[in-house]
Amino acid sequence: MDPGNVKDNLEGPAETTPPPVTPQPAGDTGAVGKIPDTPEDLKHRPRQTPAPSVKTLAVRSSAWAISGNLTQQGIRFASNLLLTRLLLPEAFGLMTIVNVILTGLLMFSDIGIGPSIIQHKRGEDQAFYNTAWVVQIIRGFLLGLAAIVLVAPLLYLVGGLVSKNADGSMPVFADPQLLPLICVGALSAVISGFNSTNIFTTNRRMAIGHLTVMEVTVQTTGILAMASWAWYYHSVWALVGGSLVTAWLKMLLSHAMLPGGSNRLQFEREAFDDLIRFGRWIFLSTAALFIAGQGDRLLLGIYVSKAVLGVYSIAYFLSDGLSLLIGFVTRRVFLPAFSHVARDNPDRLRQNYYKVRLRLDALTLPAAGALMVMGSDVVDLLYPDKYAEAGWMLEVLAIRVAFACTLPTAVNCLLAIGDSKSVFVGNLGKTITLLAGIPIGWHFGQMTGVVWVIAFSEMGSLPILWWRMSRHGLLSVPREALAAVFVALGIAVGMAISVLLSWF
Repeated sequence: MDPGNVKDNLEGPAETTPPPVTPQPAGDTGAVGKIPDTPEDLKHRPRQTPAPSVKTLAVRSSAWAISGNLTQQGIRFASNLLLTRLLLPEAFGLMTIVNVILTGLLMFSDIGIGPSIIQHKRGEDQAFYNTAWVVQIIRGFLLGLAAIVLVAPLLYLVGGLVSKNADGSMPVFADPQLLPLICVGALSAVISGFNSTNIFTTNRRMAIGHLTVMEVTVQTTGILAMASWAWYYHSVWALVGGSLVTAWLKMLLSHAMLPGGSNRLQFEREAFDDLIRFGRWIFLSTAALFIAGQGDRLLLGIYVSKAVLGVYSIAYFLSDGLSLLIGFVTRRVFLPAFSHVARDNPDRLRQNYYKVRLRLDALTLPAAGALMVMGSDVVDLLYPDKYAEAGWMLEVLAIRVAFACTLPTAVNCLLAIGDSKSVFVGNLGKTITLLAGIPIGWHFGQMTGVVWVIAFSEMGSLPILWWRMSRHGLLSVPREALAAVFVALGIAVGMAISVLLSWF
């Protein structure tokens, strides 16, 4: 993608400040207003550097976001390759459930603090972001408490109801390590509650370079801690320990590295009401998104063994790279950029949206198409034989990736105009599709049927988001159809590469 193609339409109207009027000297009878500047005055006057335009910020932020995310994904991928050689598939299966439950607690309590600060006109007002920080701290402590008070009886209940999985194996929910792993892992939510709100104000200003440096530093340190622990102990606790190191370092660096004001304990009722008013639909949306995004692994914990779940988690990890990249770039760059356009020049929002989509689709959809025919080759090349079944799963899940690469831009465009309700309805549609489809898929095709249902689960939200975009005058059906052309191109290229590889 060429971030430089985010054009001038992202610019709002330039602000102008009238020049100060210099008082007239008493003896000057003919001049009106300011005395004209002499050439000597102009020579010595300091030059004023204009503030960068939204277009300039978007270009710069896109470059930082893409390079930073690709770096993070490379580090993540390398650590995954290393950890699969140090830990058994059962460890990944167990940690999958830990991550799903902790992610569920986070998402079921999300009131959209970050998007509120980015989108709200008072996002950089001290009283507003300090109130958001107080709410964030309280939420972190409640999450830690919920992990102990709510999860323990839930695991006991599920373990009692499901004595054996559908394939005859012991359910992962009955593993004695699961509860202590969750309770210790929940400390990361408490630590993250103290993260500086400068994370969000820096994002609002589109100063992505600061965030990128911080996040790469945090991720690298956490992965080194995780890999060292796994190499020495070969235990699933390495994965939890690494997450705690990551959370602690991110909290410290968010206060030390990022520009902006210091947070302090302050509560303003008006700011709180604004946070809740915008965040109520974010709360419902992320709750639905959790079930839609993590429900497959929760249900598979009932149907299959830890080893099979671990293999599936590897396939999902490999397939998720492109959609994570798009989600990251749209959230970090285009949500604040679209918000600027929506506030200053809303008539240009549709045009800007499809300019962004064209570049993102051309970057990601051919890769998703190629993955649909080359997934087995990728897994065979990179992973030990015990993960070979992830190959066909990756090829099927690449269909989900193609859908997932087009939706985050639409979601953030709707958030930019304040329509968080539509995002909730879209996530709800995906959730219903997934929860209804997985049992049906298992009945007719067991694991194969489930993976195919997951691959098409995004279809539950796509028509809803299109409908809402159309209501706002933001949808172009011919332009949406162009996405299929990019996918078909990727499939053709992938087939050609597979044929070439078969000759060697």
